[in-house]
Amino acid sequence: MSRLIRNTLPVLAMTLFSSPALALETAGKAVEDISSDAVQMLSARGVLVAGQSADIAAGMTGRLTSTPFKMGQYVKRGAVLAKFDCARQKAELNSKEAAHITQSLKYENQAELFQMGAAGELDVSIAKSERDQIAAEVSSLKIAIKDCVVSAPFPGFITARHVDAYESAQAGQPLYSINRAGTTEISVIAPSEWVGWVKAGAKFTFKVDETGESVGARVQRLSAVVDPVSQTIEITAQLTGKHSGRPGMSGIAEFVGP
Repeated sequence: MSRLIRNTLPVLAMTLFSSPALALETAGKAVEDISSDAVQMLSARGVLVAGQSADIAAGMTGRLTSTPFKMGQYVKRGAVLAKFDCARQKAELNSKEAAHITQSLKYENQAELFQMGAAGELDVSIAKSERDQIAAEVSSLKIAIKDCVVSAPFPGFITARHVDAYESAQAGQPLYSINRAGTTEISVIAPSEWVGWVKAGAKFTFKVDETGESVGARVQRLSAVVDPVSQTIEITAQLTGKHSGRPGMSGIAEFVGP
């Protein structure tokens, strides 16, 4: 029996004899106080993070001719983020394609001569091998030329542009950083003892410091490990309500305790 109930019972007993109506009112207030006392709100700090982010890197080494987007701009999936000067690669491809045509004709000629007994089987095999080798070089060049144009892999917002047009970029060098649009998540750093009662699917409210908005959220997952130094665990959640928050904004996550 809670202290509130023990303190209330004597009062109810005395009031019941003097005023039944007052006794009922007293009992109602006691029940209300017990209910409010049972609901415990617990809070922890959190930060908004992008659901997916990526550094878009160059697939080749060369001179850039176009980098049209700037930080903060929205890009659609497939939008051209950058172009390289690929005149040399395209000229080499044209040369290889012409060589492939020539070698294909040589192979066909050797095959016809073999049918007439004027060429050996080895001559045919060599002509076919040379044709196939050039065909492979053509395919390799076509794949390389695809890297001349860098496209956005998903719709999102440019968070950084690392190069400018007419600069030279190395293969693997980041060109842009992008956050996927519409997938803002919350990273909440909570006490490790919350593991016992916070589960995936649990709902809570997140109040964003910068905008003052209170947005509904739902727990997606808990980290697989607890930080042994700070005795905290990371909770990742998805916002379920409309908001104007952006990655990097922080706030308070309020949970109904156990």
